[in-house]
Formats: sequence, C-alpha cells, structure tokens
Amino acid sequence: MVIIANAVLFITLSLFIGIHILEAISDDQRPTLRIPKFLLPALAITMIVFSFIPVGLIAEQTAAISSEPFPSVLVSSLFEFNIGQGFVAFVCFLIIVLVARFTLKARSLLLLPVFGMILATSWSSHAASLSDQGYIFDVLHTTSALSWTGVLLIASFFSIGETRWLRFFQWFTPFAITMVLLLFVSGIGMLTFITPEYTNSWLLEYGQWQLLKHLLFIPLVFYGFAHGFIMKKRLDKPMKHGNKRRPRSSLQMESIVLVVVFVVTAIMAEQEPPHEVAQTLEFTDVSGLASQIIASNLLSGEMVLWTPNIPTILLAGAAITILIFLTYSVGTRRPFWLAPIYIALFVMTGYATLMIGADVETIAEDTPEDLSTEPIEVEVLNDSEATVGDEWTLQAEVTQENKPVEDADYVIFEVWHDEDEQGAMIDSVHAGNGIYEADFQFPDVSTVYIQPHVTARGMHRMPVHEVEVVDD
Repeated sequence: MVIIANAVLFITLSLFIGIHILEAISDDQRPTLRIPKFLLPALAITMIVFSFIPVGLIAEQTAAISSEPFPSVLVSSLFEFNIGQGFVAFVCFLIIVLVARFTLKARSLLLLPVFGMILATSWSSHAASLSDQGYIFDVLHTTSALSWTGVLLIASFFSIGETRWLRFFQWFTPFAITMVLLLFVSGIGMLTFITPEYTNSWLLEYGQWQLLKHLLFIPLVFYGFAHGFIMKKRLDKPMKHGNKRRPRSSLQMESIVLVVVFVVTAIMAEQEPPHEVAQTLEFTDVSGLASQIIASNLLSGEMVLWTPNIPTILLAGAAITILIFLTYSVGTRRPFWLAPIYIALFVMTGYATLMIGADVETIAEDTPEDLSTEPIEVEVLNDSEATVGDEWTLQAEVTQENKPVEDADYVIFEVWHDEDEQGAMIDSVHAGNGIYEADFQFPDVSTVYIQPHVTARGMHRMPVHEVEVVDD
C-alpha cells in the first residue's frame, strides 16, 4: 500500500509542478495548454490522501503496539515523527499555492510555495534521516526529477495544436540538461550516504531496484539528447527534413518512462537501504536473482567486484549500439513504439553485462603480522530466566585467545519470541573489556531468544541464548 501511495504521490506532484512551471513560461514559448478545470483540485486531493497514507499506517501500527487510542497516537505521529511533520508542512504549502492562485497574477511567484512542497516531501526521506547534507541532496534530486517529468507530462498530454514546439525546445533543452546534471550530482551524493558499497548492494533487493533505476536513466539521457538536438534541428528546417509528424507522441513516451522510474523509486523506498551490506544481510535475505547469479552471501572482507570478460564486452557493445539506434529513432521521429522496445533491450543487455561480470572476491587487507588467526569467541553473559517487565542490559563478551576484543566491526543483538517471524535488531555499545551491551525489556511470558551477531577481525559468530520469561 505504501509503495502505491508513494508512486501516486510522485506522479501527481510532478503534474502539479509541471503545471506551475509551464504557467510561469510566456505563452509564445510553449504549446497551447488545455488543462481541465478539475485537474488541479483532483491533484490536490490525491496528494493529500496519498501522502497521508504512510503517516496513518505508522500511527495505526504504533497504536496497536502501545494500546494507546488512535487519535492521540495520530497527533503524536503528525508532530513528532519526521514523516508526520513533512506531511503537515506539505499540506500547508499546498494550501498556500491554491489560495495564491486566486490572488497572484505573476504565476512565477507560485513556484516558491511549490518548492516548499518539495522541501516538505524530502524531509521524511531516508537520506534526510542520515544528515543535513543528505537532505540537501534529496531535495535537489527530487526537485530535478519532478520538474523534468512534470513539464514533459503536461506539455505532451495536456497541450493542443502543433505550433511553438521549436520555441518550447529552445528553452526546455537547457532546462532538461540542467535537471539531468542536478540528478546526476545529487544522485552521486545520495549514493555516498545510502549505498556506499554500490556493487555489494546488488546482492540486496534495494540494490537490484536501484540498478534498474540507473539503467532506465541512461536511455532517458539519450532520449533527451535526441529531442533537444536532433529533433529540434529537424523542426527548425521542416522543408528539408519533412514536417509530417510532431514530437508530442515521442515526448509522451519519454515522460512515461520517467513515470516508470518513479514507480521503481517508490518500491526502493520500502526496501531495506544498505549501508554496510554484510551487516544488512544479517537480517535481510539476498535478492533471488543475485543469489543465483552472484552469490548467496557476503562475509566480512569480501566484496562484489565487476570484472570485464569477452561476454561482458560483447554485451556492452550491444548496449551501446542499442542506445545509438534509440537516439536515431527518436530524433528522426520513427514510430514512437520503437523507443520502449529499444529501452527494454538496453536494460536487459545492460543488466546482463553487469551481472555476468560480477563476482564475490576476498579483499586483501594489510594486517599486522602478529594479528592472531585464532577464532573469536562470543558468550552471552545474561541469565537464562527473567521476569515479565524486567529491564535487562544484554551483554555479549567477545574474546580471542581469552583476551577481550575491543575492536569488533559491529555487534548487533537480535531478539525474538517463539511466534515471531523476524526478530528485533538492537545496536550495541562497547562497555569495555570486550563486553558489548544493549538495553531490552521483557514484555510478556514467553521464551525469548537472544542472538548477538558479531563480526570482528574478519570472523563472524552468532550464538543463540535462550531466556525463559515468567510471571512475577
């Protein structure tokens, strides 16, 4: 449900932004717009409803866990959680835009509160939760993607007549180039925060969807080049190149591909984002395709590397050839249905190129000669019985040759009950002398399993400790 909500929100917001950007452009620099009167109110209602769905679901789940009344939990979610705060700010800016449309003649001023809507949307993003810099990158990424897509959607689906396309391309081409550059720069910036281990992330569902998104983006750049340079040149000299077919259908196809990218992005938003892939794989399964093609696991000290070989070189050549054919097809206004075929072929060949050349390899590290190769030992120091309501400090002692290990890469406690399908993951802190701790409270009578996931000095251990929780 959240995936659908995010996808619908991205699409409707891009339409909303596209309308306001094109209204800020003088009439003689764009095709004549025919926007139904109901469209803006419909977009506004849709955006409010679908941006509220994630907030409502979080409030519902929190109320079920805490046994608090839903209204009070909802108020708390709206004003204490980032996603709720973003929703409140989003609605406020949306109302400002709608009211200002009746009072402002200068449509360009409406772009300020529209940008505020983007700022509010990005506030609850994963990148924003990591750092202020991540928030800035997400704002740039979202702004450029929604603006580019919105203008294309409105210009291609809500315009009439066949005049002024050349004038449209004269300003839209540099605009689109700017948006693509912003997408590229902000995308690289977000990768450093969310997916620092890019090739390793291919083992995860998130990484697979992210790879698909990037593979879709590449032909879009060539699509835009064909529109902005080759097609514009042909429009400029209609007598030489013919003037029978207009660019509307081709622009519609480009905007549809961008919408597909939005859907992929919405799916990514609900996947576990990788930071350290080996750590993420402790509580997330390897992607089905990746497990068949690359590897079924990734240990500390291992990395997914891409190595060129004869098949990958041939496939890469095929992918480049497809991009050339795509550019020619779009620029010379061949049947518009050829473009999605070329894009699908490129995605398949590009994906095959990367997957066939990818393999897990052990990364050689410079280690001191006196570093022991003896296995690490992990012992849970807690008792085997507890009382309901007890607040425990979970403790795991990590040693090697009876000496404390104080430089573990990570220690995460997984705690679950008999009936749980997946345990809760609790980060630990190093208390000293090789003992890693985390706080936990036993809520009810049950058998609880405590499993510290420990990676240290190139080794991994995860013993299971059982605790019987009884009534007081």
